Amino acid sequence: MDDRWIEMLRSFVLACYEGIFIYLVLAILTCSVLVVAAARTLIPRRDLDPLQYHEMLDEELAPAVSLLVPMRNSENTIVQRINCLLDIQYSRYEVIIINDGSEDGTMPQLIETYDLMPIRSKVHYSGLGQETAQIKCVYQSRLHHRLIVIDKAYGGRMDSLNAGLNISQYPYIASVGPWTVLERDALVKIMKPVMDALPGEEVVACSGRVDLIPPRNTNHTDLTDNSTRLMGSTLYVMQTIEYVRAFLIGGVGLVRYNINVLLFTAQVFGVFKKNRVMEVGGYKRNDQVAHMELVMRLQKHMKRTRERGRIIYIPDPICRVEVPGTWRQLRTQRTRWYMQLASSLWAQRSMILNPAYGWMGMVSIPYFILIELLGPVMELGAILLFISGIGLQLVDINLCIILALLLTLYGSLLSAGMVMFEVWCSRKAYTSREVTRLLLYACSETFWFRPLNNIFRMFGILQAVGLRKEKEKEKEIRNGLG
Repeated sequence: MDDRWIEMLRSFVLACYEGIFIYLVLAILTCSVLVVAAARTLIPRRDLDPLQYHEMLDEELAPAVSLLVPMRNSENTIVQRINCLLDIQYSRYEVIIINDGSEDGTMPQLIETYDLMPIRSKVHYSGLGQETAQIKCVYQSRLHHRLIVIDKAYGGRMDSLNAGLNISQYPYIASVGPWTVLERDALVKIMKPVMDALPGEEVVACSGRVDLIPPRNTNHTDLTDNSTRLMGSTLYVMQTIEYVRAFLIGGVGLVRYNINVLLFTAQVFGVFKKNRVMEVGGYKRNDQVAHMELVMRLQKHMKRTRERGRIIYIPDPICRVEVPGTWRQLRTQRTRWYMQLASSLWAQRSMILNPAYGWMGMVSIPYFILIELLGPVMELGAILLFISGIGLQLVDINLCIILALLLTLYGSLLSAGMVMFEVWCSRKAYTSREVTRLLLYACSETFWFRPLNNIFRMFGILQAVGLRKEKEKEKEIRNGLG
């Protein structure tokens, strides 16, 4: 190769090194600040009595909540899931099951088990103003007055949530994910910030911490198992470490600085003030990101109307969710997550670094872009530069070592520190074997799990770009035909 081209390639690689070096330093500093913020929040709570919530159990003024639970082809688990929801400790709530065009025995089983009766003439409609798939019938249980069942044609999860929103009668709604198991005191915990709000202060959304359920080889029937032992595959342990890190940095850390952001946990279980959701038009039927996109629209709406509204993240566990049990399932999940994240950020790009939208525009969305969206690109780029720098001898070996150390610090060492803090601060009783396993796996994260996970995330980002191009092409065609 010509010397001029070699020199140009070396200059390009050095420029990339400098860019990724600056990115990693900024990312490490950002995460460090959020870790300190999380520690300042959680350390004073370490010795608090967990019974602090129980004063709300008999509180008649506690806001009523409608649980929206979309279901499809769930005859194997539907009864057990509903029984868990009916067993929740809270004074006033209703459970709205939305049967989204099931093709198995879900509806006959519900009718027989809960003695459902049609209530066509007594259905409460909220007037969402957005069409949903045809609602065949609305039932109420003769055995459990809290239980409402909507039987509708297939329309997808967002369509089902809109149908439940339209029929719900309480001032707060809470959507429950397909693999989510709520703790018995979940509503008590998540509604306490609403009760504690100051005069003139409004809580428009609330979410909280998620605990994980190991993947099962059965038909997901053991929903009441509260075991938190780290028994299970390597993949499950790595996801546990990942969720701990996200909980401490992205959840508690951001909330410490009053940065209104709702994490992925809201996709699993999140509470929203119904009238605010109605004002922004409910859920978008063609959107799979659901809560993150909804939170952004709520933030935009609150800023435009100049009304005070808070989004709260509580550090206490409110539910458990089953995680992927195979690499293929993990790839599908992470690809979908990042496609949704990229699409949602693009849809609300007018909020980015826009002071009119406060913390959400100036901090929260830039954080998701810098750390979450660009993270996989930068980390994979750093690995490729490290390999090229060593193999092609384009840069000094010291630069490669510095880059490798930064990657390890940002990945493994940060995760190991989060694990140690979690073990010390958590009320769970970890065994020495579990702690050792968590630390060893956390220290190895940079060298295998994060690169694979980042590849899956890159697929999602590329799919979002491709989907965006397809939509623009369709729009051009429509405009041309019009």
